[in-house]
Amino acid sequence: METGKTYFSPLVDNINIIDPHTKKRRRFVASDAKKMATVMDYTRHMDVVQVGAFADDLPPEIVDRVNTLEMMLHQRKAISFSPKGPEGLLDIIEMGAIVAGGNDELRLNPYLMKLGEPISPLVHDGHAIKELMICAEYELPIVYYPIPMGGATAPATSAGLLAQGHAESLAGLVIHQLVKPGAPFLYGGVATVMDMRSTACVYGGPELYLQCAALADMANYFELPFWGTAGCTDTVDLDEQGAAEIGMSCLLAALSGANLVHDVGLLDQASLVDPVTILFCDEVIDHVKHFMQGIHLSPENFALDVINDVGAGGNYLSEKHTLDHFRDFWTPTYFRRPSLDGMVDKSLLEVLNEKVLEIEKSHEVPPLAEDKVKALRELERKWLKG
Repeated sequence: METGKTYFSPLVDNINIIDPHTKKRRRFVASDAKKMATVMDYTRHMDVVQVGAFADDLPPEIVDRVNTLEMMLHQRKAISFSPKGPEGLLDIIEMGAIVAGGNDELRLNPYLMKLGEPISPLVHDGHAIKELMICAEYELPIVYYPIPMGGATAPATSAGLLAQGHAESLAGLVIHQLVKPGAPFLYGGVATVMDMRSTACVYGGPELYLQCAALADMANYFELPFWGTAGCTDTVDLDEQGAAEIGMSCLLAALSGANLVHDVGLLDQASLVDPVTILFCDEVIDHVKHFMQGIHLSPENFALDVINDVGAGGNYLSEKHTLDHFRDFWTPTYFRRPSLDGMVDKSLLEVLNEKVLEIEKSHEVPPLAEDKVKALRELERKWLKG
């Protein structure tokens, strides 16, 4: 999480999902979690999966543990999670310790991170405070991020919105560090505005990007890792507007220095997940990461001797230098560069949808050790009975 490192994190569950089999919107159910985990494991640039605790067919008090367990079993990336309360948090910490090989191993090599929120404006409820304290005691990383909306739950000015969000996150830091100084903490915020025509929480507008950039500067000043937001859109499906908002926000997040960027792939004011959109975002992030590499300056890369040898009017196609370096250029995986006739057989969305179905069917995730799976299932039976 040091300066200059940016990682991306999609939400794997939500109120609704676009089913890749029917291409229709429906409620998210428990069986979707395993499928989404498999897609997450396949992606190249989704570094942390984010569990929001949604499944329409599960009791709400256990869905946080069920979905987190599915992520542990069916993908191999780090996990951030939103527990339903302190009891759920302790169960998930116990699950994490099983996978890590004990509490000490989980503390030394944490692959779990708790997501916590105050309630704007300026409220820190009992659950939020207790969970801050538990994470400090266990030294489990936590991000404490407010979601103030300018004009609704925060001032209707960019500066006032920034000031309030900053104060809300820092208040959590103070509580957390009073319990155990030096325990791992991420500073963050999803500061945006309310659309005064619809009362919607704007999740793809310039205010959100600007606030994330400003908060990243604040985090850099305080030498804290920063939790940002990008790769999301206000549209209800992946259309031209959605592509523009996703592309712009991912690039700005990387340019602003956000360390961990969450909610990648979310649609419809953060109420809808879509595995096709997540694959689209994975391609966009690949594009952004290539751009962020910049231009490497060296005698080999300047290639002045090659330029001199080829001379005016020549070409570089048969040069060994070209053979050695052409793979350094970005090559898309899903985006197309059609031939001169401009003909393509399928739309980009059709290609992405077919890929999602292929991943669900054939992608194999390295399994956990049998003894760990057994211990997790035993723990699962305990809270299912409860």
